[in-house]
Amino acid sequence: MLTDSFKEIIMLTKIPPEQIVIRPPVEAYSVLIPVTGGCSWNKCKFCGTYKGIYGVTQDYAIRPLENVKKDIDKYAENNYHGFPVFLAGGNPTSAPTDYLAEIIKYLRVKLRNVQRVSCYAKSLDILRKPDKDLKILAEAGLDIVYMGLESGSNKILRIMKKGTNAESMIKAGKKILNAGIKLSLYIILGLGSYEYSEEHVKETARVLTEINPTIFRFRTLNIMPGTPLWDEWKSGEFKLLSPVENLKEERDIIANLGENVTSQVFNDHISNYCAIESSNIKEDREMFIKTLDSYINDPRIQNLPRKNLTRM
Repeated sequence: MLTDSFKEIIMLTKIPPEQIVIRPPVEAYSVLIPVTGGCSWNKCKFCGTYKGIYGVTQDYAIRPLENVKKDIDKYAENNYHGFPVFLAGGNPTSAPTDYLAEIIKYLRVKLRNVQRVSCYAKSLDILRKPDKDLKILAEAGLDIVYMGLESGSNKILRIMKKGTNAESMIKAGKKILNAGIKLSLYIILGLGSYEYSEEHVKETARVLTEINPTIFRFRTLNIMPGTPLWDEWKSGEFKLLSPVENLKEERDIIANLGENVTSQVFNDHISNYCAIESSNIKEDREMFIKTLDSYINDPRIQNLPRKNLTRM
């Protein structure tokens, strides 16, 4: 567990919203423009991104529009044309629609040949916006949002204090896609531990089948110091799955998908124990399952120790 002195240091290290804490791995070579700081929810049991796991805390805030435009101007002056653009912050879609649309239009004028405009989103933010607002963002040039499904199990979502449920995720996901915005969902393998592993698999596959997102991405649960889940793990209340058990969950989620699911699938994160991917899981499902089975039956992977990452 964290010592009291370390906790005190973390609490004292607060950064302003213009400093970016995280971005998706796929946005590693993108122009990063901070729009919001922190996360408007910030209560998930497994997440400490804005609560000290990187040695900093950051309160939720929406940056002044003129400051965001100044950042875009600087990138334009320094010839950052032709790159993807990631609008940074835990959930920029919490900001007013007109504000976001103006930022997106402005950067698409100032930065030539922008490949993609993306941001994180929360389901509650999406549900609060009328359909016409999401279409305004799509028409302005928002291409894709990254949203944490984590699990399709209402029980797991409630335990992990996600602040949403499966039906809300389904409704939000469909709203995004119907507006013409691509949707990338994150799934956390092992989030239900042993007790809810079967439910995690079946309900996650059900929700993915209902939404049929553009993309879904697997992440393997690693518990970060300073999160509420860390204390539960250290006390033995929460148990982490082994590498091969996480791979079994992934295999079973894929196997339980409906025939309508045509999503791209990625294992593009340092936490994962495989790197296989698909451009269309409907076409590649048999190959995907066979590959995962080969890993699951490999004695080297069966005896592989957990990574136990404490930073991502």
